[in-house]
Amino acid sequence: MVARVIALLLVGLLAFAIAGRADDIGPLKGAVFGSGTEAVVVLLHGDVSKGGPADYLYGTAGEFAAAYPQATVYAVLRPGYGDRDGQTSAGWNNLRRDHYTAENNDLVAQALAAVKRPGRRLIVMGHSGGAAQLGVIIARYPGLVDTAVLVACPCDIGRWREENGRRPWSQSQSPQAFAADVPPATRVVAVTGDKDTNAFPALARDYVATLQAKGVDAQFVPVADAAHDFSMGLARPVMALVAQEVLR
Repeated sequence: MVARVIALLLVGLLAFAIAGRADDIGPLKGAVFGSGTEAVVVLLHGDVSKGGPADYLYGTAGEFAAAYPQATVYAVLRPGYGDRDGQTSAGWNNLRRDHYTAENNDLVAQALAAVKRPGRRLIVMGHSGGAAQLGVIIARYPGLVDTAVLVACPCDIGRWREENGRRPWSQSQSPQAFAADVPPATRVVAVTGDKDTNAFPALARDYVATLQAKGVDAQFVPVADAAHDFSMGLARPVMALVAQEVLR
């Protein structure tokens, strides 16, 4: 099954990606690719802490929509972020620091609610900071997301900052702190590269263990030789896992 999913994904990667359409996604901005009626897939980017546009998942979204026409795929700009075409989402990203706040998490949740459709599974992939926000949203908005794929997740914000020798973040909400509120019906897949020196694998692994102890359908998937950057060994295995959720 996994081999078939990866093969299908590779066909999509070799095909021309579906062109995206700039879109208002609830209170946020982004791009939509495809128009499938069986599943809704949302991609949330990371913090892009070095600056610049936050649209690095647009290409992935287009390739995935080309490979899986049964899905509509949204690449969402998180609060305060923009793309190279001049779109900027509502909210403030605090210069890309300490910005996983309740207010910003609410904005992302509103965007997810805006694309949710009756009878279609909502599958959301968040990378890095996007994963941190997604991990809180599935607890604070139970039942909104059917499957959450958390990639390179700093799932325990306080521990993540400490392990990296950085100052604490006082405004950000942490998935680990909300783990008890994740409903058992939500499927959670946490994926981290074994070479990730930013969000160490234990952060996501321990978060998944907490969810499993509460009866949540959660699993941790390590990726050999992958680092923190989405393009450094994560993109292909992650999107294969997303494809599995679309085909469920």
